[in-house]
Amino acid sequence: MWKWISLACLLTLAACASPEQRAAEIAAQQQADHAECTRLGFKPNTEAFSNCLLKLQEIRAQEENTQALDRANAPRPWGPWGPYNPYGPYY
Repeated sequence: MWKWISLACLLTLAACASPEQRAAEIAAQQQADHAECTRLGFKPNTEAFSNCLLKLQEIRAQEENTQALDRANAPRPWGPWGPYNPYGPYY
């Protein structure tokens, strides 16, 4: 029994990203955004270029928010009485 619990804990921890991995993901995203704004014709170190970078971040944040809302509003396979609805079947 304890073997399975230990294995589940190890697998859960393995799925987490380390701070170094997260920093690398952020750097890669920033580099991709920089390349996209350059491809669109904005000159680096200008206000328009900064606005382009900001707009790309805003779009990504909105997409993440939309995905989170979609997940929250997805139908539950166990119905409204499932474990994640503390108020019962009445919304």
